[in-house]
Amino acid sequence: MLITLTVVALVLASLVQYFFWGIRFQRFAKYQLPELPIKPTEELPPVTIIICAHNEAEQLQKNLPFFLEQDYPKFEVLVVNDNSSDKTEEVVLEFQKKYSILRLLSMKEQTPPGKKAALSYGITQSSFELLFLSDADCQPISKQWLKMMQRSFLKNKTIVLGYGPYQKRRGWLNRFIRFEAFYTAIQYLSFALAGHPYMGVGRNLAYHRSIFWQANGFSKHAHLISGDDDLLVNQVACAENTTINVFPETRVYSRPHSSWRGYYIQKRRHLSVGSYYRWQDQIALGALALSHFIFYAATFLLLILLPEVWYYLTLNYMVRMGVVLRVSLGASKLLGEQNLLPFLPLLDFLYLGYYFLFVPTLLTGSRIQQWK
Repeated sequence: MLITLTVVALVLASLVQYFFWGIRFQRFAKYQLPELPIKPTEELPPVTIIICAHNEAEQLQKNLPFFLEQDYPKFEVLVVNDNSSDKTEEVVLEFQKKYSILRLLSMKEQTPPGKKAALSYGITQSSFELLFLSDADCQPISKQWLKMMQRSFLKNKTIVLGYGPYQKRRGWLNRFIRFEAFYTAIQYLSFALAGHPYMGVGRNLAYHRSIFWQANGFSKHAHLISGDDDLLVNQVACAENTTINVFPETRVYSRPHSSWRGYYIQKRRHLSVGSYYRWQDQIALGALALSHFIFYAATFLLLILLPEVWYYLTLNYMVRMGVVLRVSLGASKLLGEQNLLPFLPLLDFLYLGYYFLFVPTLLTGSRIQQWK
């Protein structure tokens, strides 16, 4: 009976994996960068960049110039200082002496845990309709970031999902962090291309301010620490109003954590909102994760219980990994992550540990009470 159940579980898990990797994710792997219209400089609409900061003096000192020196005719950069106790305010004021487009918004009163109060304040105080969001520890890869992202606001498109990779460092922690961001991007970008957008990353996200008002701000999930990016997108994004932009010039790199503990805390915070996604998104993402886990678990169990079928198990593994590698090859070219490819089979297996660590968070929610 155990053998039969394990075989059935492996077959079902394999079919689900083949569907996602062989069909759904192939859409992104084969994606061709579109011909976006180039508007004359004088016709480019003004935009607002919003960066929320809590005790980020050092990161702002390092990264603000990358935002302030964008090649764009008219824009402003709003830094929302969320009750910082370091020199965040002093750093921004010093930059203001050189950059007139920089505005400092300071929140002195105690706010609920998380970034949403600061971001809401920034949005309400923004001068322009088009909003571009990022973080204090991020750097646009190019001075063309604004210009290239803005070109995706075509017709009725009011949400643009970008890619926010992590900077390359030495060691397996860094490889895993970059792989997890890469794998997550394959998922949400593929779903968006299929007409089912379900999330974006606040490191590189743009939308019309009207989207924020349409959602009534963050009111539906104001009690949650995270979700200022993915829950808002999950609430209002659809095939008609959402598009993606993965041009190389639009990548926004973020500083990766240097300790496993820091990474664990960050992911707990991010994943704690997963149970608030639309039910159909929870089912799809749950099926993807569960089938990934069962695929490996059932394969190893059958190797123990029925070692004589090792050939078929190996063949099934090789076929799945071949599909994964094929999709990852195409996706890595689009996202600039080719250096992850040699480690992909091992990282794909190590991802099982990710499930073990974070399933309790997905089921119970995070207990973390601060966003930095």
